[in-house]
Amino acid sequence: MLSMLNRVNVIRSSVSSIPRYYSTVKPDIKLLKALRQETEISMSKAKEALVKNNNDYAKALEWLSNDAQVSGAKKAQKVAGRTASEGLITTATLEVPPVNGFKSKSTLIELNCETDFVSRNDVFKSLASRIAATSLLLHDTPQQSKRLIESISVDHLLNAPLMPHPEQKEVDLNNIGKTVNENILEIIGKLGENISLRRAAIVSEGVSACYIHGGDANNGKIGGIAVIQPKKVNTEMDDKVFATLTKAARQVARQVVGFNPTYLNSEDIPEAERATQTNIDEFEEAQVLNKQKYLLKPNLTIADYVNQTAIEAGMEDGAHVTDFIRWEVGEGIEKKDNDFADEVLNAVRGN
Repeated sequence: MLSMLNRVNVIRSSVSSIPRYYSTVKPDIKLLKALRQETEISMSKAKEALVKNNNDYAKALEWLSNDAQVSGAKKAQKVAGRTASEGLITTATLEVPPVNGFKSKSTLIELNCETDFVSRNDVFKSLASRIAATSLLLHDTPQQSKRLIESISVDHLLNAPLMPHPEQKEVDLNNIGKTVNENILEIIGKLGENISLRRAAIVSEGVSACYIHGGDANNGKIGGIAVIQPKKVNTEMDDKVFATLTKAARQVARQVVGFNPTYLNSEDIPEAERATQTNIDEFEEAQVLNKQKYLLKPNLTIADYVNQTAIEAGMEDGAHVTDFIRWEVGEGIEKKDNDFADEVLNAVRGN
């Protein structure tokens, strides 16, 4: 018993003889408040950043950015295998100087996460909006494609500098120059879920508009783009005609989201599928966008509505819908049955 006590006393004596080093720097209260407001980090992390950088605000911000990148990358490795089938469909639209009579660009992106709870987080929404803006500004020239709505390379987008949203009034100077992927890693570190950019598409010709369902004007669970073009090539449009067709394109995009057509025109239906239909007229009315009844005026088809609207706006030769897409969050992603149980276990374990 005495020998054990002697060993304990020796250990205590040894520990007490080790010199202790304490930082004499105390975090500046005003800087601490400003740092937390700007970065939305915890009190302890804000204190650590200021203390380690002798209350140099700029260096503290840089330290936090690097720390977030490292912790985000570590977290991303842990959650990489989890299924991310929730998230947002996000849009951005930009009016551009007229080129060959075209004045607008529209884009859709899908950013996935693990839970609906995170998809409603403002940090996640902001990230999705900025990625949509980046895809909008990244794509300068149309590719040689039969479709007006083109896919954007996800890898290309991930490696591009993340842009502010076109409607964003204040720019975060700390994130300038960071790529989309680097920002995703930081948000993974903050929110603790697997986050992935799944797809992106853009239209830079014709008059286009987007419609989002299940959220706000720019972020939701289902999104669609519709493109309208004059029937006569190189028809010039004044502001009134452009505004009218943009409104019509939005109504068509709304129709696309609500009625989920499969084809644009009747001739797009494969012959093998056409041969299996017992009533081709009913099938076309349900599955062909231009033959669907317009939601607000059932006496008109979508084709009739767009053409009539263009003529009434002063476009003598009329206009027609030339392309569309409809995306739904998580469509085609197989969600594992044990995902929810895994989420609970991971939360308990602090992963």
